[in-house]
Order: sequence, then structure tokens, then C-alpha cells
Amino acid sequence: MTAQLTNLDEGVREMADKLRGEVLGINYHFGYDWSGDPAIFFRVLLDDSVSGPASGKVMLRITDELMDGLRLRELEEMAYFRFRTQSEQDRLQEPEWP
Repeated sequence: MTAQLTNLDEGVREMADKLRGEVLGINYHFGYDWSGDPAIFFRVLLDDSVSGPASGKVMLRITDELMDGLRLRELEEMAYFRFRTQSEQDRLQEPEWP
């Protein structure tokens, strides 16, 4: 594990604070993608205000900010992102979401 990954928890907390308002929480786990390569899977909980036609642009911007802020492009693990609004999480109640 690289030194960068050991600071990932702290970096994720900092990015969640930076994106506060649109982002309510960020959780992640390590695993393998469909091809068997190592990966980091991020789950980003969004405020319900992030919906409608503009939500795609917001999610792309948040993804870019996380990629840059956490320096994920420098890792050998591929980063994958899933987004969910608070109302979706309230309905689904999946504990692995922040």
C-alpha cells in the first residue's frame, strides 16, 4: 500500500468537508473490478438538492474534484464512483452508504 493510501481516510474526510452542501458523506472500500484489477469503490451521498437535469454535471464535477483532491490518478487502483441522494438512501437503507 502506498503512503498516499494510508492518508486516504483523512483525505476523504477533508474532501467531504470541502464539498459540504452538495455532499453529505463519502464512503469507500477496496476490491477488484470486473476484470480482476484492484480498485477503490466510492459511494457519495448527495443532498436531495442535487437532482434534475443538472445533476449529471454536478456528479462529474464532484468526481473530478475527488480525483484531483485525493490524487487518485496517481494510484494503480482504478477509482469507481456511485452516487445516491439522501432520499434514495432513506428509502433503500443500505448500511454501507455514509
